[in-house]
Amino acid sequence: MKRKPLHNRLMALLSIAVGLAYFGGGLFLVASSATFGMLPSGILRYLFGALLIVYGGYRFYRGYDQQKSEDS
Repeated sequence: MKRKPLHNRLMALLSIAVGLAYFGGGLFLVASSATFGMLPSGILRYLFGALLIVYGGYRFYRGYDQQKSEDS
C-alpha cells in the first residue's frame, strides 16, 4: 500500500500540535488567575477559554483522524 505524501502527514501532525496549543491556552485562561493586564477578565475570559478548549479539541480530533486515515 502506498503511503501518503510527506506534506499530508506533516499537516496532520501540525494540526494535532496546534490543537494541543489551543487546548492548553484555553485551560490556562480558565484555570489561571494571572491576567498580566492584557488578557480578558470576568465572564469574557471564561467564555473565550471555553471556546479555545472546544476549538482545540476539534483541531486535535481532525488531525488525529487525518493521521489515522493515512496509516490505513
